[in-house]
Amino acid sequence: MLDGLDRVPWAELTHAYGRANDVPDLIRRIGGPDEEDALYALYELRARILHQGNVCPATAPAVPFLAALLDHPATTDPGGIAHLLGDMAQIVDPDHPVLAALRRTVTAEVDRLLPLLAAAEPWSRLAAAYALGQCPERAGDILPALRDRWTVETDDQARGALVIAAAALDPATALLAEALGEGQPGPVRAAAALAAARAPAPWPGEVAVAAVRAGWADGDHWLDRASDEYGIQIGPYLWNWDPIEDLFDHLTPADQPAVVAALLASTDPAVRAKAAGCGGEPVDR
Repeated sequence: MLDGLDRVPWAELTHAYGRANDVPDLIRRIGGPDEEDALYALYELRARILHQGNVCPATAPAVPFLAALLDHPATTDPGGIAHLLGDMAQIVDPDHPVLAALRRTVTAEVDRLLPLLAAAEPWSRLAAAYALGQCPERAGDILPALRDRWTVETDDQARGALVIAAAALDPATALLAEALGEGQPGPVRAAAALAAARAPAPWPGEVAVAAVRAGWADGDHWLDRASDEYGIQIGPYLWNWDPIEDLFDHLTPADQPAVVAALLASTDPAVRAKAAGCGGEPVDR
């Protein structure tokens, strides 16, 4: 499963805390039988090779071995591994050869990520969709798989992740219009609103505002909600940023006031407070 791990010259590579000699042991522990230790090892590896979102020389060489763990049914947290891979691929800059190469390295593991769309745990399915959405070079293979999963997916957040991923790979995807519709649950419509805001097409007006109102009617279902004693986030979550702030960041000034009003209708005071904070400038205008 981890053939070749010890042939990588880890001692010649560095991560956020120095020489990368400890990376092989951490990878083996992530695939080990002790669930608590595996989660902690994944947390430690992330802190080293993607510290505060920064890529280092040891980041890309770790990718094939992390992906190989997805093939092993005893791996404790395949969703956490997929999320880490997605975060690696998400930090892309076509003018930065190291970052572009890292995305290609993750994209090379798409065939190991695709089966995770049918994993037993919703968190793993959600994280797989997130990671796959960062691999546009394989969009032709990924989009049909996302569509197939959409037809059977029952978890609201996993459905939302499918929409986010599909729209990232194809802004014209029909999944976006379906997910904005009144028949979808709130978390799905919230995800669709975020995807619509990020899309290059114009914001779909009243349809999207209605999705915002429904999506945040009783709270923000996309905020991080769980952690263990080590502070390791174990889901369900998708973004590393605040969803409402991200929504406003991608809206034009003309589209923001109606969204402020929709969020202020929420029964959750935290949502209303966030709307007031993000909406100050558009209300001023």
